[in-house]
Amino acid sequence: MKKRVVVIDDDYPIRLLLEKVLERSYNVMAFNNVGKAVEYMIQKGNPDVIITDIKLPVIDGKDFLKNIKSSARFNSIPVVVVSSWNDENIKLECSNSGADGYIQKPFDPQVVVKIIDEVVNRADKHKFLVG
Repeated sequence: MKKRVVVIDDDYPIRLLLEKVLERSYNVMAFNNVGKAVEYMIQKGNPDVIITDIKLPVIDGKDFLKNIKSSARFNSIPVVVVSSWNDENIKLECSNSGADGYIQKPFDPQVVVKIIDEVVNRADKHKFLVG
């Protein structure tokens, strides 16, 4: 059975690209905002990994990351941030808030697949920062 990935990005082309590159190996559910993604996870159970952008409507990715990592229900889900922000302070803030990886846009789709594979299947908890 394929593992499940939840993608949260309000940019439709990025959502579609992530769905297409990951669907060969994963069941991918993509959402344009945090609220819809959380509703899905409450109804269908925890995914194996969450990929989220930082700049999102209503609740941004950094706040979502902090909230999910402080939630008893969701804190064990690995989270990979995919963002256009190229700021070391933001990368560090995401890492300190519990992100398991940070991939900068634009990205190589195959690098995303490799990192998601490693995050989902790893035994240790090292983090991945790309870009």
